[in-house]
Amino acid sequence: MPLPLIRLATGPVNGTAHFGALLGTETMTACATHSPDLQPIPELTAHTPCQSCSRALLALTTAPHPGEPKARPARDAGRGSAGHLPIPGHLLGYCGNPLDNRPAPTRRRCTLCTRLNDAFDALRRRAGELLLPAVEPCHGDDTLLWAPVARGDLVTGHRRNSVTGKGFCDRPLAGLNSGASTECASCRIHWEDAELVRQMFTVPHMRDKARTWHQRDLDVFDDRARTLTAGDAYTLSGCQETHYVVAVADRGGENHTDLLVYLPAEERVSDLRLRRDRLVVVQRPPR
Repeated sequence: MPLPLIRLATGPVNGTAHFGALLGTETMTACATHSPDLQPIPELTAHTPCQSCSRALLALTTAPHPGEPKARPARDAGRGSAGHLPIPGHLLGYCGNPLDNRPAPTRRRCTLCTRLNDAFDALRRRAGELLLPAVEPCHGDDTLLWAPVARGDLVTGHRRNSVTGKGFCDRPLAGLNSGASTECASCRIHWEDAELVRQMFTVPHMRDKARTWHQRDLDVFDDRARTLTAGDAYTLSGCQETHYVVAVADRGGENHTDLLVYLPAEERVSDLRLRRDRLVVVQRPPR
């Protein structure tokens, strides 16, 4: 029977949260942290996530990028540098180092990457099949209604802002609420205002652009999401659709890049959030 991947910490309210499994009365984390005081904790607590466990979760839940090499050098590293184990679908090593988009030129391997991979493999061997948290789709349905955290009101549904992860009314959300009979008025007003402008102006412009896109000379290359700019198109592992970039907001101190993209198959514009080190195939007209 699959074991669920759960959050573990030594304190119920704060501290460091790890990802792992409960094997009988024994806890085991993805980063090999051992403590008799580790206990399961709920979601949405004030704990600080363990960075090693968070990278292990990325490795579990991201589809690999076609043709990914087994090792890449660190970004801006020399030819003799050690190779790092890439997290699938990312230009990010298991050790947390940003990676170059070329294969590693040497057989030497990063010790920290190897150590975390060994700890991760040990968890999978001991736990067997892991029941993973649901993976959020690349671009969700903006019209679905969500329930707020604490689920005190399941009658009212909220529209989710894909960039913030909260409702358009700024309330934290817990999950989909298919049984909602009414919609949050604030969410509806903010969403309808944005959607009106997009359908009247942005969608027609981007539709015309997408129709002639493949008739143009394009540079096609692998890179990280933080390099995307308005006017690019991209694809990424786990999603078959081409995304046409309308606008980008990349704040250097954050882990994510916020994008406004046109999705031709769905005839809509959507807000997306990608990790800055997400590996994408960029299609860009020569500049």
